[in-house]
Amino acid sequence: MPERPLYPISFFRTNNLEQTRAFYEGILQLPLALEQSGCVIYLIGKYGYWGFCQTYEEILKPEQICLTLVVETRKQVDDWHSYLHEKEVTIKREPQYTEQYKIYNGFYNDPNGYTLEIQAFDKEGKPKGHDGFKN
Repeated sequence: MPERPLYPISFFRTNNLEQTRAFYEGILQLPLALEQSGCVIYLIGKYGYWGFCQTYEEILKPEQICLTLVVETRKQVDDWHSYLHEKEVTIKREPQYTEQYKIYNGFYNDPNGYTLEIQAFDKEGKPKGHDGFKN
């Protein structure tokens, strides 16, 4: 078996790199990790990355994509909701509790047509290995 991967990078298609940058750098204030010709890559948390590219249109389609940012508390979900509303980001669903998954989350649209989710796990619903999350 090969060695385990070092970290994930998820790539997504964009038709407008400038709008994408304005949203992810300007509104979400994600750190730009790498800029390539027609692509930008952002650091997500400590070890993950999202890349947005103006290439590969035949394999990077926006249908059924949900980009989730996990925060620690329900208050932070509400704070993000207020902030995104102020920035006139389209709201797909107001924050609410989902008992089935033990999460509190809201959904928004990014400029590429992707769904952006801001969520907080309840203590009993969080993934293993992330003891820093609390509610």
